[in-house]
Amino acid sequence: MPLRLDLRRRTSPADTLRRAAAAEADAVTQIQIELCEIAAPVDAEALRGQAVARWLRSSGYEVQHDAIGNVIARRPGRSAGPAVALSAHLDSVFPAHQPVRVARPGEPDPYRATQSDGDTRVPAGELRAPGIADDAAGLAAMIAFARAFALADPATERDLLFVATVGEEGRGDLKGARHFFAQPPGRELHAFITLDHPQANVIVHRGVASRRYLVEFNGPGGHSWGHAGRYNPALTLADAARRIGAIATPEQPRTTCNIGVMAAGQSVNAIPERASMQIDLRSEDPRALDTLDIAVQQAIRDAQDASAANLPEAGSSLQRIGERPGGATPADSPLVSAARKALAAEGFSPKLAAASTDANAAMAAGVPAICLGWGGRSGDQHSLREWFAPEGRERTLAVVARLVGGLAGLHDSP
Repeated sequence: MPLRLDLRRRTSPADTLRRAAAAEADAVTQIQIELCEIAAPVDAEALRGQAVARWLRSSGYEVQHDAIGNVIARRPGRSAGPAVALSAHLDSVFPAHQPVRVARPGEPDPYRATQSDGDTRVPAGELRAPGIADDAAGLAAMIAFARAFALADPATERDLLFVATVGEEGRGDLKGARHFFAQPPGRELHAFITLDHPQANVIVHRGVASRRYLVEFNGPGGHSWGHAGRYNPALTLADAARRIGAIATPEQPRTTCNIGVMAAGQSVNAIPERASMQIDLRSEDPRALDTLDIAVQQAIRDAQDASAANLPEAGSSLQRIGERPGGATPADSPLVSAARKALAAEGFSPKLAAASTDANAAMAAGVPAICLGWGGRSGDQHSLREWFAPEGRERTLAVVARLVGGLAGLHDSP
């Protein structure tokens, strides 16, 4: 959709950019819907990446796909030096076989049986679909800003990069961002901002580190009647889960432990040969994460010893299946200070927070990084009931214009 903006009015380049970004807010909703309806699970983001590249090319950008599938567009600045990057991630948590059609206001809502008032239609001003917010809203906001920048066409000192990453969610473990920051230009950036948060006033400046494990208990299996009393790995799994659930975790620094997947057996009348669970450990502090890791592994060993001591047919294994680095951009850093000012200038009350996003990879690489909200209102992320309302998105785009423009060396002088 073409952008209509009167650029004849004499204003500063920065003000022109902010007006262009605000004007894109409505036009970009269709981009968000298109991207959401393209399945993009981890390791299968290519089609959505091609759509993002097409939108960026339509605004005049040269676009590249790197070796891992990240989509990168560059806008050259006046001088050489570290660039500023604005980013969002391509993937969603939903599998390729999950049907996704965005339900518009007034349409029947296929993802929720009824509203609180008994209505089955999508409320006015909302969109409903799995992944409509996380991170289709972030991608749409990034593209909106890129389009606004192309239209306003202000000069900047630094290069601008627009980066759509693969593998942010789940077992992807930030692989797209990690690849980007393992080499130039990623590891040489002046600043990195990713749009991946539901709250418009939040600045994520602390990256939550995580580790994920697959735990397995094994035995010979058998018939529930004919081999009654034989070692049952499902019982050991249950005991290990109970012990892990009893581990005390500190509130400060915030540290969590979650058992997200459990599986055992194939028939109700069979002793399972295998029982397994997947565990997610997280903390704002690497030392607290190490302490929790030790406690979880001890709980697993204790459960195995309690139920299978001296049983040669019993076995267990612990495999690390994922790890995300942590890090922080100091609260008093120039980047966080600039983000505070940009939010305040648009009427937001800035709030600092910790989360796990692509900014983790930047922080771990020593690059100043934060995560900001994608704008609008949203809820129920990572569920089939996910929803998004564009209301107020223009304010977030104005925040991005102030922040990114300032970091890139765009000044208010005409």
